[in-house]
Amino acid sequence: MRVTLKTRIWVTILIIVLLFSFFILFYFPAQQEKYLLKDFNKEVQNLAGTVALGVKIALTEQNFEGVQTAMDFVKDDPHMKFVSMLQVDTVRDEKGGLKIERTVFKTYPENVKVNPNITTSDSIIVKLAPFQTKVLNGEILLGFSTVDIQKSKQQIRLTSIVVSAIVFLIGIILGFWLAKRISVPLLALRDAALLVGEGDRNQHVYTKTRDEIDDLSKAFNKMVSDLKLAEEKILAAQNQLIHSEKMASLGQMTAGIAHEIQNPLNFVNNFSQLSKELIGEFNSADNEEEKLEILSDIKSNLEKINHHGKRADSIVKGMLMHSRNNIEEKQLTDLNALCDETMNLSFHSMRSTVPNFNCEIEKNFPTDVPKANIILQDISRVILNLLNNAFYIVHEKSEGNKDDIKNFTPKVSISTSYKNGFIRISIRDNGNGIPDSIKEKIFEPFFTTKPTGEGTGLGLSISYDIVKAHNGTMKLETKSGEFTVFIITLPA
Repeated sequence: MRVTLKTRIWVTILIIVLLFSFFILFYFPAQQEKYLLKDFNKEVQNLAGTVALGVKIALTEQNFEGVQTAMDFVKDDPHMKFVSMLQVDTVRDEKGGLKIERTVFKTYPENVKVNPNITTSDSIIVKLAPFQTKVLNGEILLGFSTVDIQKSKQQIRLTSIVVSAIVFLIGIILGFWLAKRISVPLLALRDAALLVGEGDRNQHVYTKTRDEIDDLSKAFNKMVSDLKLAEEKILAAQNQLIHSEKMASLGQMTAGIAHEIQNPLNFVNNFSQLSKELIGEFNSADNEEEKLEILSDIKSNLEKINHHGKRADSIVKGMLMHSRNNIEEKQLTDLNALCDETMNLSFHSMRSTVPNFNCEIEKNFPTDVPKANIILQDISRVILNLLNNAFYIVHEKSEGNKDDIKNFTPKVSISTSYKNGFIRISIRDNGNGIPDSIKEKIFEPFFTTKPTGEGTGLGLSISYDIVKAHNGTMKLETKSGEFTVFIITLPA
């Protein structure tokens, strides 16, 4: 069970208050009453002894008035109930044994009837003080009222209750004060830390105290500021790395794309020249049927010129899309069209680098896939990077051991699908796959399986971050020696 700091403060204070209240309400009054009764008993015993001594001296001197004077010693005490002089004799009982018999010889006040065998009770304290003389052996029996003792007890208990109530009230006030001073700033720190964890780097906590909590708040604020600065530096470095990666891939493509564009341009030039010659033949032809045949050939040539012109246009558009500066604005984009254009661009780039490269391409773009709100250049860069890797992998496998792969046909496929508000892009190749030993590292920065100089190790790492920034996911499915599939999931 989770116990909050505020609860712990309250429980601690409550325990302290209860212990202190127990001490004040029970232990302290009991001890006070104990010592009060002890002192009062001692005082009464001393008075009884003093009277007994005076009586003894008076009887020894046979001064009977002195006996009265000795007994009058305590008569003015406001607590005195009675003082009696007892005669003590040793007599035989009915069974022949000896017993002590006490007889009241003299009492003050005279109207009080005293039982010689009276003992102490809640209302009276009784003390005996013996004396022995030749004239009389006896005891002084002294009884004092406990009325004032009972009043003192009640006053002690009342005082204990009042003090306990004050302590309890102070405890509640202290609890509120400590909760506000300790738990409130800590809760504010907790809430701020949660917001920082969610990505809000503008959180700061301020306290009015000058203690450890204030030091903790300042340390937290410094940590958030340092974290914000570090993230800004990382973002700037990441943007620079993305730009460098883009320029590197663009430079690689540019070196060969010119050759790839040359093919459709050659077709355009050749069919243009051929059409020009056909026009000359048309002008010199006399047969109407021959003219119609020439016009049909010219129309066919124009259609081929148009086709290859569009092909060159598609290649150029793909290059422009990949090379434009970052536009940090999202726009609704047809991912089917984007995947199709990027696949063509990547294949042409590979063909320009490896002229004899052949690969089976499979596309599957369902019409029910909606447009996605994305940063076009970023997502196109992700798809292009994955396709470039796929073509590289299948080419690498095809250039391997010819005996092992004589029936191997390079194949790269790209498909889209839509389900439960998310668009899924799958890019699959039938290359060598990725071993389990390095599968966990594949998205780490600067990790690459390509030979030195052929890869920076930034492509997949940057692609992963781009997809994550779009609130999407990128997953890897692979089997060593057989295939690799990268699955991108983006919200529609």
